[in-house]
Amino acid sequence: MNHENRTRQSVIIMGSSFILPLIVIGIILAANNITPFGSRNLLVGDMGAQYSPFFTALRNTLLTSHMSWFSFSVGVGENIFSLVAYYLLSPFNLIILLFSSANVPTAVTIILMLKIATMALTMSFYLIHHFHRVNWIVPFFALAFSLSGFVTANLANIMWLDGLICLPLICHGIDQIKAGHLSYQLFAWLTIAIITNFYIGYMIGLFTIIYTITLIIAAKQPEHSLTKTLGENGPFIRSVIGTEFLSVMTTMTVLLPVALGMIQTAKVAPASPTQTAGTRTPQFGLEILSQFGMGGTAYSNRLYHAPAIFSSIAIIILFISYFAHPSISHQEKVGTGFAFSSLFLSMIIGPINLIWHMLNVPSGSPFRYSFLISFVMIAAAYQVWLAHPTRLSDRAKWFIPIGISFALLIGFETIKIGTVTYHNTYLSVQPASVKLLLLNLTLVLLFSILIFANHHRLFTTTIGGFIALEMGGNLAYVVQSEPLGNQRTYASGFNAETQQLSSLSEPQTHLFRIDNRSNLLAPAFSEIYLGYNDPTAFQYAGIQEYSSTLHEPVRESLKELGFFSKNQRRISNVGTTAISDLLLGVKYNLAATQTPKLNSAYVGMGFPVTKQFVDLKLKPGRIFANLASTLKTIEPSSDTYLTHQKIRRKTVSRSSLPGLYHATFTIDPTQQGPLYLTTTSPVFRVSSLTVNGRQVDLVTNGLHKKYLVKLGTASVGHAVHIVITGASQKTLRGIQVQSLNVQSLTHLTNQLRSEAFIPTYNGNHIQGTIKQSNRRSKWAYIAIPDDSGWSAAVNGRQVVIHKALGAFMAIPLTATINHISMTYHVPGLFIGLGLSLLGLSGYGLWITMSIYRKKLKQRMVVNQWQSHLIINYPLGLNGSILLKHTGLSPLFWATSYLILR
Repeated sequence: MNHENRTRQSVIIMGSSFILPLIVIGIILAANNITPFGSRNLLVGDMGAQYSPFFTALRNTLLTSHMSWFSFSVGVGENIFSLVAYYLLSPFNLIILLFSSANVPTAVTIILMLKIATMALTMSFYLIHHFHRVNWIVPFFALAFSLSGFVTANLANIMWLDGLICLPLICHGIDQIKAGHLSYQLFAWLTIAIITNFYIGYMIGLFTIIYTITLIIAAKQPEHSLTKTLGENGPFIRSVIGTEFLSVMTTMTVLLPVALGMIQTAKVAPASPTQTAGTRTPQFGLEILSQFGMGGTAYSNRLYHAPAIFSSIAIIILFISYFAHPSISHQEKVGTGFAFSSLFLSMIIGPINLIWHMLNVPSGSPFRYSFLISFVMIAAAYQVWLAHPTRLSDRAKWFIPIGISFALLIGFETIKIGTVTYHNTYLSVQPASVKLLLLNLTLVLLFSILIFANHHRLFTTTIGGFIALEMGGNLAYVVQSEPLGNQRTYASGFNAETQQLSSLSEPQTHLFRIDNRSNLLAPAFSEIYLGYNDPTAFQYAGIQEYSSTLHEPVRESLKELGFFSKNQRRISNVGTTAISDLLLGVKYNLAATQTPKLNSAYVGMGFPVTKQFVDLKLKPGRIFANLASTLKTIEPSSDTYLTHQKIRRKTVSRSSLPGLYHATFTIDPTQQGPLYLTTTSPVFRVSSLTVNGRQVDLVTNGLHKKYLVKLGTASVGHAVHIVITGASQKTLRGIQVQSLNVQSLTHLTNQLRSEAFIPTYNGNHIQGTIKQSNRRSKWAYIAIPDDSGWSAAVNGRQVVIHKALGAFMAIPLTATINHISMTYHVPGLFIGLGLSLLGLSGYGLWITMSIYRKKLKQRMVVNQWQSHLIINYPLGLNGSILLKHTGLSPLFWATSYLILR
């Protein structure tokens, strides 16, 4: 086949690789009535809780050009550079501009489809160019990569898929360097991978080390020593290392601000010595063998499962055949074995696995680099295919399918009857269907016959067809297991909540918070929807947040004021009080069927306070004490702001339900006002609570996190009967109930309202005026999280910002009337930009030098050829001069040299 025909066929095959996943996914989506082919959507798990709201916010920002790197729509305010870098930098996200905000879930599905199709396209490109062979099996192998177990297990984590698109192109860039070409492809695609998602980009960066070593091992001459091999590959190694270093330097505009931002997030690490020791033991067992076939992951085990390495049973057969094939060299087998074993051991050995995850224990979706194993296996499988698997020995042809069948049976039995331990608690949620097991065993037999029997094109088409059915069937199995959302209900709820919020007549430049409990989007979800990121989707300043970039100091401060926080990634508006409304500048409360209601406790986004307030330290676990002491340091009162309600009668006994306890409390309120409940116990293991027979809604609190529970409003002379069922006697015996003195709080808010800070904001700039009427109050408390990116000026003079309430701002006041101006700059952005320019210019210089050295070397070779021709084939003086100065191409000299030689 000539070059032109080969190029044409390559283009057709790569085009087919792109179209095939679209067809497979389109059929599955249509069969499940999923948008854009139906009325359901993929808003499951984080797709609905995080990505859809963030994409909606991105759409609003791009269309309105209203951008602030410190967003008050994320929690109580946060530097969102890390959030944008982690979730939103994919160029595919621009597709959301073609859809309305209510139809962002449809855009997300289309983005998912296009990313998967593009993954197949780049994988086909890699296979064709790495092995320099074109074969019609390529689109099906590319499909196996784009719908691998990792992809189907992480459909909700759409932002990770850009890395999988770049991976084959990065490896092709390393191949190009090994072949003596320039390194610009590695530089470009590694840079893009890091920018689009630094998390997966980091993992791919680690893999490039393994891939480089693999190429060196595969090309090593058996008679060469290690020293000689390294010497021969010195230029290759230096080029890869230098290119990757400059690529990382070029991405510092993203990486440095992200690193400084992520320092403020909680680090999820083993929580106890037992868990720490557990990282030194195998992270999974024989249940991983179930991942060889279809059905290894589903909705039930989306968070906890063995490494998702499924890539078609045909790939598994060919991968094992790789090590038995007589036409594949020993060195190549050693190289591929090194790559596979390095990845596998990384997953099974806890400390190494942590390195791949940036030294953090993954919060669900474990082994997030398992796609690399699929990549290695598919590349090896294609090499075997080109070498004709029919050439294997008869013994291997029998042993391989029998071994895989036994592996599937062992994996199934491990899940069915295996002992659940600390390290494999996920066994209890693994799908283990007898029907799927039989189907997988049938596929082993079918693929073995087709692969080993013949290598005719008809067999290629048949095998490819079965791979497509297999990969599509596995995706369908995952999709059908998920609690899909309703797109029509979502669009209706989104428009209703938009209308509800639009009833506010406030200018967009006014800064205040809304406590939104309307939850109009909840009916669109089959799962429990708590609206953590509704403020982001609807662009208002709220309280709650769920993201991987939540700042830990803010979360801890809010927890100590009574807010519920399920884990290091979430802070809820459950647990608010009138006191926290005052402290956080909550101006409106919003319920499902109401227009926004003005909050009586609102005074502004700040107010004058004393040094005692600034120095106040919140006490861990002492919620009532923290709330009371905070108010007392603002304004001491002869009346207490919170009154302890004595429990007249208390009983704690075993419940009729196993493992639970039943408690009853009777309280005679001494003042009228809201009643709040918590416990002195460090845990809050309460499953149900009633007040005078009325059921009180509780957070689904499997992790027993403590927060403030609202019991309603008490009246003097009317006893309050509380009945609690819980799993901890310590929780029940430590129950505390206090009531809020509304009169004292109202007096305080009226006093503060006349001198409060009511700011306006535009982009990264906030300004407003605060009055200092009390000489003792020499500080301004500002209900904005303190961040190193903020700078402040009072009456035109720069001042130093201090912390108050653990994570918020305190600014010194200098006069009776104080005009406060604050500006935000992303920490590390300008330094990162300088480093990026340095890296980019450094790479430009590197490439220029490489081209110069290459031309110089080429010229030296030409001169050698010319001298050889002149000396050995004299043409006379005039002929020699003519030959020497013709300026003919190096190709002419090389050809002449070879012919005459």
